[in-house]
Amino acid sequence: MKVLYLDHPEADFLSAVLYMGLCEELGAEAVVDYPSKDSYKGKVHYYPSPYTHAVWPASDLQVPSWQKLAKEAPDGVGCTAPFEWMVPQSSRSWTRDEVIAGLKSGGFDLAILASPRKYNTQALADLIVAVGRSAMPPIVMVDGEDYSQIRHDITEPLGIKVYFKRELLPGAGRGTLRVEPLPFASPVPARAPVDKNIDVLFLGGGSWPGRQAAVDALHQTFGDRFVRGAGYSYSEYLNAIASARVAVSVRGHGYDTLRYWEIPSFDTLLVADRQPVIRPFAFQHGVHALFFDTTHELVEAVRCALEDEPWQRRLAQSGNSWLRTHHTARARAKQLLAASTS
Repeated sequence: MKVLYLDHPEADFLSAVLYMGLCEELGAEAVVDYPSKDSYKGKVHYYPSPYTHAVWPASDLQVPSWQKLAKEAPDGVGCTAPFEWMVPQSSRSWTRDEVIAGLKSGGFDLAILASPRKYNTQALADLIVAVGRSAMPPIVMVDGEDYSQIRHDITEPLGIKVYFKRELLPGAGRGTLRVEPLPFASPVPARAPVDKNIDVLFLGGGSWPGRQAAVDALHQTFGDRFVRGAGYSYSEYLNAIASARVAVSVRGHGYDTLRYWEIPSFDTLLVADRQPVIRPFAFQHGVHALFFDTTHELVEAVRCALEDEPWQRRLAQSGNSWLRTHHTARARAKQLLAASTS
């Protein structure tokens, strides 16, 4: 199977996780990222900003780091660094002419519009005009944005067959469009357990008011047994999660957060706020994780887990096993491919 993966140059958690999973499942050469995205190849990606018409060739700049670029770049240039958890791919870049030739020859089995953002939707529209709709393979769309609305303004003119939504809520306005849930997944590879020296952990900023309420309740109840952190490097962040007996996830700007999937990537018990967002193969309360609706329920869930360590370990291990089966990057890619071709 060969996939045309139309992605935006900006950083996007869901499209990056999905791309990595597709490469793992199909092989990197079978996943053509177009327009080519250097951050998928382990490089800093420079591009004309989608928020201005200015164009600044990346070849004109020689700087030692993307951080410096972000501070010193002229207006009109964008910069995306690879996510630290991504496995760099060695696949080659395809030109527009090569993609058009591949479409005309029937060389692609599926086209994935990997986000509803500007560049990739324009790139897809351009290809449809260039080759005609009859030459296009089935087109599906991935929407990993924080909002819950369904983007019929994109799906209808582009002929999207299946719409994969991260923030899919019951009763979302689907119309006649087939909509499937596709949340984040865990990009974290399995690792051996480490000694647990943190009882209760919360990592994250204040992107939703309920986070502060949860932090206050945990600190008031558990005192020094509770650790809150922000500003870690990624390796420090993962090490902290791995070192925790219990780690708490609370929604941010959107319901689904990457942390929700990172916590059970280890033998750490996930305690999370109960959410309306639809997830395939969802974690079950009391089987794979613990869920709460109020800060009182949060405190009681954590208290029970800390007072019964064998039970806490069984839940954490069950959650890790369920995640490794259903919620890795590769598993998420398999779910999309299966739903796209059914």
